[in-house]
Amino acid sequence: MTTLQRAWEPQPTDRSWDAPSGDDPRTLYQMVQTSVSRFGDQPLFGTIPAEGMERVHLSYREFADLSDAVATVLTDRGVEAGERIALILENSVEWAATAVAANAIGAAYTAMYTHQHGEEWTYILSDATPCMVMVANTTVLDKLVGAMPADASAWPARGVVLLGEEPANEIPPEGISVTNWSAFVQEGRASSTTFEVADDPSALATLIYTSGTTGHPKGVMLTNWNILSNILSVQSVFPIYIGDKSASFLPWAHSFGSTVDLFYMIRSGVHVNLISDVTRIADELTEIKPAILCAVPRVWNRFYDRVNAQLDSSAVKRFLAGKARKHANKRIAKAGVVCDAVAPTTFWDKKFDGLIWGKVRDRFGGNLRFAISGASALSPDVAQFIQMVGISCFEGYGLTETAPMVAANGWMGYGESRLNSVGKVLNGVKVTIDTSAWDDPDRPDEGEIVVTGPNVMQGYWNKPEETEAVIVEPGTFRTGDLGKLSPDGYLTITGRVKSQFKLENGKYVSPAPLEEAMKLDALVEQAALDGRNRRHTFAIVHPNLAALREGLAGAGVNAPSDDVDLCASAEVRAWLLEKIQSRAKGDTTWKGYEIPKDLILDPEEWTTDNDLLTPTMKVKLRNLMTRHEDAIAALD
Repeated sequence: MTTLQRAWEPQPTDRSWDAPSGDDPRTLYQMVQTSVSRFGDQPLFGTIPAEGMERVHLSYREFADLSDAVATVLTDRGVEAGERIALILENSVEWAATAVAANAIGAAYTAMYTHQHGEEWTYILSDATPCMVMVANTTVLDKLVGAMPADASAWPARGVVLLGEEPANEIPPEGISVTNWSAFVQEGRASSTTFEVADDPSALATLIYTSGTTGHPKGVMLTNWNILSNILSVQSVFPIYIGDKSASFLPWAHSFGSTVDLFYMIRSGVHVNLISDVTRIADELTEIKPAILCAVPRVWNRFYDRVNAQLDSSAVKRFLAGKARKHANKRIAKAGVVCDAVAPTTFWDKKFDGLIWGKVRDRFGGNLRFAISGASALSPDVAQFIQMVGISCFEGYGLTETAPMVAANGWMGYGESRLNSVGKVLNGVKVTIDTSAWDDPDRPDEGEIVVTGPNVMQGYWNKPEETEAVIVEPGTFRTGDLGKLSPDGYLTITGRVKSQFKLENGKYVSPAPLEEAMKLDALVEQAALDGRNRRHTFAIVHPNLAALREGLAGAGVNAPSDDVDLCASAEVRAWLLEKIQSRAKGDTTWKGYEIPKDLILDPEEWTTDNDLLTPTMKVKLRNLMTRHEDAIAALD
């Protein structure tokens, strides 16, 4: 039997976090090198090269050789410390190798999403002024050429690197080279150049552009030490062991994905397996059999909805699931812990665990031990359900501007997590609550979360006024999030300062947790709550159309066959509104005045393509309100 071993010793709680010390890596590249020295021949990345192919694996040492070859060719092409390299790539070995190679020579990477609009790429490229851009395929390059100016001076001067072997279709302006990845890497392998390894922990490591819900995105400047302090503060405190497999699908262009799902895993000696097709995630999880999974609440919510729907699909399943829930709840209550999985002990507990929860765990490959949820609030109902299934799932909190982690459950040790909180603040980080940031007399202990620590960004690229508005002093950041801190140090997030609104009766409403609660209903896919300066709140919902039709049929309500007509039907809206109101009345998350009195149904999914979602899946509320302004105006 293999002994589970953590990669490193946990950091002492009383250490200084002002700068690297002792054996701390000073740059991301140096961190990768320490992992290579520890785990050299162990697999680092598992990828499926193309549809229908078997998964192939790259060891830590092979990845280091690849990233060094890229660093060499970057040097040969004149890329210097302080310059930027842009990535318009899906998660891939090439993404990771380029980011690490740039860091090796003191350059920074700035990553974008392949599904962004071309004008968003153009804005970021003009703002970040990278010297080179990596693109995922000819489709991305075609869109980039169509969006960028025809003048070569607007393009990255050292050209384009194109993944895959297809020749470019649309060509950039004259003077801007296009090199295929394989030729690019071979150029580095054949070179005799020895690049100088950068050694500045305060140097810019990445520009990560925020999602831009209310305008152009801002480039968040994160240094090596911003990111490394975040990683080192929680090294070897979660149940993650050398050689564990992870299933990775969080976008690395997002800080949660890059810091936690990529670099933290490399630090921990994990075998990172990339999901190649999110529409086949269940099949790939079965193949990978991961021990670790990082995901956003939307993934967990869908898991919760689908499993519960299946457990409720027949009398036999309902009976067995009821027994399994009863035994699981009993054992968890006896253990007195939340979030941490509790193994079954009694005969019947083990029996029902195998009949019900074991089959649910098999959907994740059967070996999932550790899961973390971030980027938005996780419902306590969902967290308790995941624990019942037999998986430890810990919610964390952070922002791009904090590299990203500020607080998390799980890192304090077994049994120390707490529901309705995002856990305790990390080592080296301090949180204060500015209660003067808002004036709700019903919640006097809440206020804006202010973070101080080595993880706080240097500022927004080329935006001194925006930086001054949020950086109180170097290392201290006003998050814009509302929250409260318990006497024993547990942080709870209650909303966003700017998203709060006041009803005519003077009552404040914090919509974010209420929207998440609405989305736990299997009939609701997407939801937004508003009501500023009105007597009552109202909800805009994109429903699960198939589930809605099934529910309407069971209730004997007429359901038009056309989706637009369905969502326009007053009878349909009234039926679904009653369902939402009834659920809210039985949920302590809601106060009476927060429950929506009116409902607007949107037949179209909110996506980045229709400009209703940011690339990080946040709703662009202003655009959504404009889309439905006539319906909103017609409300009481």
